[in-house]
Amino acid sequence: MIELACPESCPYLIDARKIASDREWELLRNDNAFDLRALQMTDPAFLALDGMQHSIVEAQRGIDSIPFRDMNDADVLAAADIAIKNLETEESGLIYEHRSGSPRINELSRHILAGVDNAVKEYPLERRPRREDVLKALTFLRNSAQAHINRASVDTESARSFVRYLTLGYPWPEQATTPLII
Repeated sequence: MIELACPESCPYLIDARKIASDREWELLRNDNAFDLRALQMTDPAFLALDGMQHSIVEAQRGIDSIPFRDMNDADVLAAADIAIKNLETEESGLIYEHRSGSPRINELSRHILAGVDNAVKEYPLERRPRREDVLKALTFLRNSAQAHINRASVDTESARSFVRYLTLGYPWPEQATTPLII
């Protein structure tokens, strides 16, 4: 796979985003394993989901951290599971951080939760997502990654389909989108 940092004005990128988004929502609606109630999220939950997805993309690209270039859908699924457990444990009043056997998964889980904080810091308190909104967004993220893994059971390259879908939707930093000659 070749990865190009296209400028936001690229007509191919614009078309690819629309086609991928329409296809993704159609697949999620048709996926029997996916909980349709998770599709009905509030605006604050979508705000939290956007922060999570953006942080996954930044981690994959290595923006402000070590790049996880070989990140796959199973990594996202495991990190979302750990983030959910940590939020539920925190809600119970215990001070404990659930961990994975992989330091990469632990780091990605922290990136996901930090992404929510980064996404909402400029919003007023009444518009920021509450804990239940963040949990709903995390559940949606986990279910989406699981749906991609279920679809990719025979093709090992497709094990990165969810990560590829996410990276398509978020722009590269402006300095990375300089004109290229290929």
